Order: sequence, then structure tokens, then C-alpha cells
Amino acid sequence: MPDLTQKQANDLALAAETAAVLPAQRAVIPTLCRMASVDPETGRKANTALLLDLLRGNEEKLRAAFEVAGRILAGDTRPDGQVISVGKAANDPMMMLAHDIIQLSMRGEPERAWAQVRQQPPGRQAAVLSILAAFLNYHFADLDPLTLAATE
Repeated sequence: MPDLTQKQANDLALAAETAAVLPAQRAVIPTLCRMASVDPETGRKANTALLLDLLRGNEEKLRAAFEVAGRILAGDTRPDGQVISVGKAANDPMMMLAHDIIQLSMRGEPERAWAQVRQQPPGRQAAVLSILAAFLNYHFADLDPLTLAATE
């Protein structure tokens, strides 16, 4: 999985700007875009620092990051409306929660999505946001999740 090219990063930023409707959501766009612009493997250290900042910050920013990521990804589904699981983590509870967030975003229910996230301890919240950032990376890098899963 690559770092995004400049054009892909610009497309991500534009999608994030479109998905952010509240000032708190606009405030997290740079962080979310940095997380999704780097390869999930090689950018792990930098993303961990960004996740820690979000977790240690106020709850409004953390919620905003989940909402913006969920809105962007709500349009990235197969024709049958099911978000594609990638690789070995497909049945992981955090992967399932990430799917729920996207599905609830598709249905216009961000409050329900946040209620599910809020019940999780901070480490799991970070894991789910990391999954969403990886999904953003796949989407904007034009990677096919099924091909990625087959190569694992």
C-alpha cells in the first residue's frame, strides 16, 4: 500500500472538505488527511502520534474525525451496499465496528455510530480510526481491497 500521490492527496482533501459540515469537523481535516495519505504500514509511527493527539484532545475532535471518515467512506461500497473487508482482519471486532460506522453514515445516523465508538476504550477507538484511515488510503490510492486480500 503506497503513500498517496499529490493528486490523490488533493482528492482526499477535497472529499474531506465536502464531508465536513461543522467547524469541529473542518478542524480535524488536516489530521485525518495526514493519517490517510501515508502507507498504513510505513506510516504507523506517525499515525500513532496523530491518534494519541486525537485521543488526548477533546471528545468533539475525536468524534469529528470519525464522522468525516465515515461520510467519505459511505460512498465507497460494493454495488450490494456491503463494505468490503480486507485481508486477515475481516472478522476482527474492530473491523466490524469500522463497518458499522460506515453503514450508519450511509444511513445518516452519525449519533448512533458515535454511541458505538464511545462505548469502546481509547485503544479500541484508536484501532477503529486507524482502520478507517487505511480504508481511505485504499480508496484514494485506487486499490482494490479484494486484490489486496488475495495477496495476503
